[in-house]
Amino acid sequence: MSDTEAPQGKTPRESASTLSESMMPDQLNHHGNVFGGEILALVDKCGGVVARRHARTPVVTVMVDRVEFREPIYASDYVEAHGRLVYVGRTSMEVMVTVEAEQIETGRRRITNVCFLTYVSLDRLNGRPSVVPPLLLETDDDRRLHAQAVRRRDRRAVEQEEDG
Repeated sequence: MSDTEAPQGKTPRESASTLSESMMPDQLNHHGNVFGGEILALVDKCGGVVARRHARTPVVTVMVDRVEFREPIYASDYVEAHGRLVYVGRTSMEVMVTVEAEQIETGRRRITNVCFLTYVSLDRLNGRPSVVPPLLLETDDDRRLHAQAVRRRDRRAVEQEEDG
């Protein structure tokens, strides 16, 4: 498909992804919690899967807009990263990744991180940005998350203008 062809739209549900991992002692920092970098790597992998499923092309991470570390994650916690597409531009996609940790012994689950990442689709032949399918919003939740993404995008545009 060339950059001028309009791809058929897709819903957030079609590209959603969950990656799961057990946290191990070698992933701990000096406080006994899982390194933030370990969590960020899981988040980026999950977000990349979502973006690539939507675009069906190679993708690259171009920005991490926000990362919230709400609670620590411990060794032996079971961790799931849930990714969903919340915004699509011409060649870029914003993915929200929510990280949930489960304490194995009790089954207690908690949201530990919420992250927003932007990916750009790349053409396979020359590695240049390529057009992605539009996002088809199905649910009220899709529309709410999309509206929030539009506000983040507008805020970034103002900040870039101010930074000159």
